[in-house]
Amino acid sequence: MDKRSDAIIEKYAAPFVQIVLEKNQQRDVFRELSQIKGIFEETHLADFLSHIGVSQAEKSKVLRLFQTCDSVLVNNLIEVLITNGREDFFYPILLDILKKIEKETNEFEVTIHSVEGLSEEQKARLIPVIEKKMNLKVRSIKGNLDRSLIGGFAITANHKIIDTSIKRQLKAVKEKLK
Repeated sequence: MDKRSDAIIEKYAAPFVQIVLEKNQQRDVFRELSQIKGIFEETHLADFLSHIGVSQAEKSKVLRLFQTCDSVLVNNLIEVLITNGREDFFYPILLDILKKIEKETNEFEVTIHSVEGLSEEQKARLIPVIEKKMNLKVRSIKGNLDRSLIGGFAITANHKIIDTSIKRQLKAVKEKLK
């Protein structure tokens, strides 16, 4: 993205997040936008909306399909973008909004990398530890199987890592032996 695009994204994302927080609707809006993000990722819809060969009318028609959301704020955001001819910026604005909401609420999705999947009970026991060690709130937990860890697990959230894997421990021992 260039500076002009970044400025356009900021122009829409920042005030939207401010309104969402003022109305205490961050959870609902985050959930709605996360679902839309998933659809965009599965269908490559962002490429369609940013393609110069697609007419403004077609882009508007596609974006209006998302105005069936439960959130009036999300519906209004979509309408403002359509009115201003900014359909091609919807996806980058959506991503920026999600990041801003996470930062403002300090709630993040946590990924737990492990050799075998963790049970719901294990995840529940880890939540307070993660919140304390990483100084954040857990919005959700996503599991990721990684056999290369050998044992243990690694937790990532908000660019922070807690790594208790055997792979990391063996690497540390190897470094000490050098």
